[in-house]
Amino acid sequence: MATTLRNINALAMPTWRRLGVNGAAIELELPTPEPINAPHPTLPSGIIRTHESVLRCAEFKSALSGELAAYIRVHANAGARIRSKRGEIVAEPVTSSYTLGADSPVVVDSNVIFAEAHSSVTLVLFYDSADDSAAFHAGMTRVIAENCADVHVVEVQTLNTATRHFTDFSAVIANGASVSLTRIELGASEVYAGSHMKLEGDKAESRAHTFYFGDGARKLDFNYVARHLGQHSVSTQDAAGALFGRCDKIFRGTIDFVRGASGSVGAESENTLLFSKSARNRSAPLILCGEENVEGSHAASVGKPDAAKLYYMQSRGLSEGDAKRMLTLAMMETALKALPDEDMREKVRAALAARITDNA
Repeated sequence: MATTLRNINALAMPTWRRLGVNGAAIELELPTPEPINAPHPTLPSGIIRTHESVLRCAEFKSALSGELAAYIRVHANAGARIRSKRGEIVAEPVTSSYTLGADSPVVVDSNVIFAEAHSSVTLVLFYDSADDSAAFHAGMTRVIAENCADVHVVEVQTLNTATRHFTDFSAVIANGASVSLTRIELGASEVYAGSHMKLEGDKAESRAHTFYFGDGARKLDFNYVARHLGQHSVSTQDAAGALFGRCDKIFRGTIDFVRGASGSVGAESENTLLFSKSARNRSAPLILCGEENVEGSHAASVGKPDAAKLYYMQSRGLSEGDAKRMLTLAMMETALKALPDEDMREKVRAALAARITDNA
C-alpha cells in the first residue's frame, strides 16, 4: 500500500514555499523487509556489542523524518550495535558492508554507537548494488558520545540508479566529546539524507563532511542540523559535489544556537560544480540565534567550472572528459581521507570515475 511521507528533511525554520526548500513529500510503499544474511562485523579489541537499551536516557531527533525513523526501528533487519569501553582508543574501524540486489532487495539497518568517556571508535558503513534490480535502503545511526569521547562515522553508497536510499544520523555529544560524520553519496535514484547533531555539553564538537555526485534525473535531498546547547561548542558542516544531466539537489544546513550556548561557533560551507545547464541546485543555509555571544557563518560557491582552468588542463593534453574527472575527483579527496582502508578508497574512486566517464 502506497504511503505519502510528508516533511522529509524539513527545514528547521520554514521560508517562502515558492523556493521549494521547506521539505519533501513523496509517495512510496514502505516494504516489510525479509531477514538477510548480514554477518556481524568483526570487532577489534576495546569494542563490544551492545543493545539499543543504552540509548534509553538520551533524546534523539531525526533531521530526516520521524516517520521513517519509527519505520526503521520497527523493521530493521540489519545493523551494528557497538560500545567502546572507557578510555579505549581504538584505531581499527568497525566495518559493515551491505550489497543490495535481487537476493537482498530491502536493507533496513539500525546502528547504535555508545562511546564511553575518553574512548574512540570508528564505524564505516558501505552500501553497494550486486546487479541492476530495483532495491530499497533505509538506515539510521544513533550515537551517544560521553565526556571526551571521539566518534567517527563514515557512510559510502554506490547503489544503482534503480534504488532509493534513505539515511538518518543523530548524535548526543557530551562535554569535550567529538562526533564526525563523513558521507560519500555516489549512487541511487533518490537520496534523502538527514543529520542532527546535539551538542549538549560544554566544548562539544561536531563535524559533518559530505561529497555528492548527481547525474541523469537523480534527486539529492540533504538536511543537516547542528544544535548548540553547551558553552564553547563548535560545529562545522562542509559539502561539496558535482551535478550533471537533469539532477535536482537541495542542501539545507542549519546552525541553531540555543540560549545558554555562550561562546559557541558554527560554520557551514558548500562548493557545487554545475556541469550541465539542466541541473538544478538549491542551498538553504540557516542560522538561528537564541544566544548573543556566538559566532555563526556560512558560505556557498555554486557555478560552472572555471573556463580558464579547463582550457589550461586541456592545453596540457587532457580531454574535456579527463579534465572534468580530475576536477571532481579532487573535490572528493577530502572525503576519501576519512576512509580507513586504501582498497575502499580505490573502489570509490573507480566508481566515481566510471560515472563521470558516462557523463563526459
